[in-house]
Amino acid sequence: MSSMNSAPFWVQMQYVLRNVWADLVKRKYGTLLTILVIAVSLSIPTVSFLLWKNTHLAATQFYPESDITVYLHKNLSEDDANAVVEKIRQVEGIDSLNYISRQESLNDFKTWSGFNEELDILDDNPLPAVVMIQPTKEFQDSKKREQLRANLDQIKGVQEVRLDNDWMEKFTALTWLIGHVAIFCAVLMTLAAFLVIGNSIRSDVYSSQANISVMKLLGATDQFILRPYLYTGIIYGFLGGFFACFFSSLLIGYFANAVKYVTDVFAVKFELNGLAFGEVLFLLIICSIVGYASAWISATRHIRMLERKVG
Repeated sequence: MSSMNSAPFWVQMQYVLRNVWADLVKRKYGTLLTILVIAVSLSIPTVSFLLWKNTHLAATQFYPESDITVYLHKNLSEDDANAVVEKIRQVEGIDSLNYISRQESLNDFKTWSGFNEELDILDDNPLPAVVMIQPTKEFQDSKKREQLRANLDQIKGVQEVRLDNDWMEKFTALTWLIGHVAIFCAVLMTLAAFLVIGNSIRSDVYSSQANISVMKLLGATDQFILRPYLYTGIIYGFLGGFFACFFSSLLIGYFANAVKYVTDVFAVKFELNGLAFGEVLFLLIICSIVGYASAWISATRHIRMLERKVG
């Protein structure tokens, strides 16, 4: 035992890892059950994160920026309408605008509705001139957009100003809600995985009580005794995170066809996004750290309790 204590760190690590892995394989059913429980626990926040991620992508893809629609008074002449458009162009916060005259609005409506003959009967064009405004990035904020709307509404000749951001605000609120649910699930399920690993390590400590006593008598250091349990916790966390990623990928694949069917019905193009390589790596590192911390706390506590009982 003293020779092993004085061996290089990588030799000790190789020796302990080999013994830990052999022990996990020896009780494979219990090991598999523990890993699956951890994986299922971690799958919930992982899926919640993917739900938030895809909702956020959908919001930015379908509603990347909100427009402002300005309706001009119908009694304005074409020259007056052009003068109003020039005033609108001078307002702070406008990135670009598109002016649609009353006649262009009527022609577009005829093309879209198919009521050409019916609309030709009318003595007067019922449609107003419209100015489609794209705000600058600075004015994409809801408060800034409202300020811009108020400034536009004060211009003489403007009848109504509408913010075309209803769906954007709904998607933003939904994304915010899903994000907070994902955070809550992550904290709760990480705690569950922490407790599962800690309970498993506690069982390992008590089942190895005799071996721990013998190692103490042979002069083994506390770090040497703790190391197998720490590596066991890391393996539990790493494999639990790996299978959580695997289950999440299966879920994404299962719903991919359903999402494609819905997007085809709405004539939009959107694909579900799974975990990126960096996200998988981050999850595995976090799970390994959780496994290490849980194993260290549980093993240290229960080994000290055993020492007090022996003493």
